[in-house]
Amino acid sequence: MQHAEKNPFYIHYNMLDGVSSEAVSVDSGVPQGSVLEPRLFLFYINDLQSRLTSKVRLFADDTIIYLTIANEDDASTLQEDLNKLGQWENEWCMKFHPDKCNVLRVTNKTKKTEANYHLHGHTLELVTSAKYLGLTITNKLQWDQHINNITAKANKTLGFLRRNLKIPSIRIKEQAYQTLVRPLVEYASTVWNPYTKTEINKIEAVQRRAARYVVSNQRNRSSVSNMLQRLKWRPLANRRKDARLMMMYKIDRELVSITKENRLIPPCRRSRNTHNRAFQIESCRIDTRKMSFFPRTVRDWNLLPPDIVELDTPEAFKARIVSL
Repeated sequence: MQHAEKNPFYIHYNMLDGVSSEAVSVDSGVPQGSVLEPRLFLFYINDLQSRLTSKVRLFADDTIIYLTIANEDDASTLQEDLNKLGQWENEWCMKFHPDKCNVLRVTNKTKKTEANYHLHGHTLELVTSAKYLGLTITNKLQWDQHINNITAKANKTLGFLRRNLKIPSIRIKEQAYQTLVRPLVEYASTVWNPYTKTEINKIEAVQRRAARYVVSNQRNRSSVSNMLQRLKWRPLANRRKDARLMMMYKIDRELVSITKENRLIPPCRRSRNTHNRAFQIESCRIDTRKMSFFPRTVRDWNLLPPDIVELDTPEAFKARIVSL
């Protein structure tokens, strides 16, 4: 695809009965609402990452670039990449909004290379947390802020249901909770799954409030545990563990775009209780790393019975781990 001013391209809007509109010149971007819009947009921005030294992650119109900054040369490299992004914008008639761009430094080091970064002559704001694809990421890679955000949103949604869905049907209220509330506290949980009792209990409290709403019992002396058993709702912590193991199964079988290379290494020695798909448990110095996805999930994965990890399909695997 060439620069729009040099060689503008055209698109026909599909109409009914095989009749289409006249060709329309597209100078920049893509027409919204078109069937081809997502693919055209990807074509439009796909060359962005090929110009940069930094690693790039693109998801629709969300762009993130990141680089390990060990010295001033690394900081200069990152700034050069920002300059290249400015050149890319001019070529393709698109604009990054500097006020919506910021810098997040993720480190535990006391001595770190600090530098100001600029885009269009605008100094990018240094932040301690940033939201990306629905996750609130902090400079310490701690998830308390994210959990506060999602539980607040879930409780607000649950409150909306309590005010507006005042019906006796347990089945309908249960469906409303499982459709509108529970996904808010489970989205991407393989990434942020908490390990402290405080954060675990804060998430479980959402489901406990939901149980009272579904069975229409707000009495303080009533047992919420009995309500959960009646509804056959498993603890959310168990569901998050299942999700992690399910992701590990897909990684092991190469069903997702996450490579095992340099992340999952077979053990040097196998014990009598180790199954053939076990991996080495990474040695971690700090809890943030120790309780992150791979080190934590490998420990749980290695404890699974051999007949479960050898199941042929994700569906069969999921059914077995849920029953454990």
